[in-house]
Amino acid sequence: MTEGQYLAWLADLNAERIVLAELHHAHGVKYVATGPYMSLPGDSDPNRPYDDILKSAVDITTRIDGLTTFGEVALIDDGSITEWISHAWEGHKIRIFIGAPDWSRDDFRLLATGRNGGITEARRGKIVFRMNDESAVLDERIDTGELPNDAGPVPLALGSIFNAPAYRVSTETLTYRASFLPVTSIDAKDAGAPITHTTHTANGTITLAASLVDTLTIDIEEPHNTPVKIIEWIADYYGIPIGTVEMPNYQVGVYYSGGDVVGSQILDDLCAGLGAYWFVDQVGALVVRQHTLPAVADVTIVGDDIRYDQVRLSETEPPWRGLTLRWGRNYSPLSTVAGVVDEQSPNEATRLRTEWRESRATQVVEDYPLAQHVTRDSVIQNADDAATERDRQLALRITQREIWELEASLAPVQVGQAADIQHRRLAGRLGRLISVGRSLPREKTNLGVWV
Repeated sequence: MTEGQYLAWLADLNAERIVLAELHHAHGVKYVATGPYMSLPGDSDPNRPYDDILKSAVDITTRIDGLTTFGEVALIDDGSITEWISHAWEGHKIRIFIGAPDWSRDDFRLLATGRNGGITEARRGKIVFRMNDESAVLDERIDTGELPNDAGPVPLALGSIFNAPAYRVSTETLTYRASFLPVTSIDAKDAGAPITHTTHTANGTITLAASLVDTLTIDIEEPHNTPVKIIEWIADYYGIPIGTVEMPNYQVGVYYSGGDVVGSQILDDLCAGLGAYWFVDQVGALVVRQHTLPAVADVTIVGDDIRYDQVRLSETEPPWRGLTLRWGRNYSPLSTVAGVVDEQSPNEATRLRTEWRESRATQVVEDYPLAQHVTRDSVIQNADDAATERDRQLALRITQREIWELEASLAPVQVGQAADIQHRRLAGRLGRLISVGRSLPREKTNLGVWV
């Protein structure tokens, strides 16, 4: 079956559907379905029977705030599967597929993948599992190794880093560790003044030529210096696939020392100041996008798609009077700066003393006297990039924005799509889908739309 044929079948709301679930446990897989089904002899997994005991399929809600949620997976227990209770389910995969009862198994499409959260209910006639999304893997600590003398984890530097600390790792030489990952270059400073040293790029260390007078800090250049490169590194580290990534080619950097760091924190920090969002979608792929106004509709939702009286305004967001975008973070502000720097490079001396550089702008919003001037921290490391992003975010907030919720019966849509909703309350306005909740095999969809 071609992708076009599959999409046409999805668009037919009268088509008969069946949901298959593969429930992995410590010692195997259980195959269940919402109706009778067996794969065909010519399938890649031939003559595979699926037990007709899947009482309810999974409700799936995907949101741009990173919260992908699943409903329960409920099985009918007539006594024949009671022993399943003793299996080790928690943490193992659940894979959900959708298709038609007369299809080849190879033509079914993956609808959702997640992790079994364990049995939440077991009683006569019913066994219920909780299904968790795959983003939990991003909450696992990134193992960077340990510094000597219980000094904590080795720092993690990604991209361009200004004025970070470094940690001595040798008692015999003046060798300091700056980064868990290999680096392109390191510039060492004593109270802000450049000092002579040797950089060992492969292991992120430096060796000083002479003892310090005051405080050692370093500037780091590490290859993952754009949003896309950082996202790719995180996905590779955790072994998760990458879905849609739509991010600018800014020069960025993030640095973590003195404590545990996890992938979700890095993604949060990356997105926070770039007007972006991330989530792990229902099939386990990492999606990262900047929030933008739509120009052309990806999907049109007409009045007949929307259930009667199921459109409501849930939230309004006032415009911004101004934005201060903080950028170029100083990871180790100095209380004492070398006199030569103060005398010869006063701007650099000021930067060494302060944590952030700032890019400010305002705009006229006369109709909203209480509109606020907001401040955002970003991972941007370049003045022009900061100005570009500042102006982009201000343009998004030149007028009031609204979030609408509606319930519809329609073919599947995706978070992030641009929607033309032809309803009298929203007619003529393009919106961005910021949440999509589906209940299958029933064709009911709950939508959140940002306009």
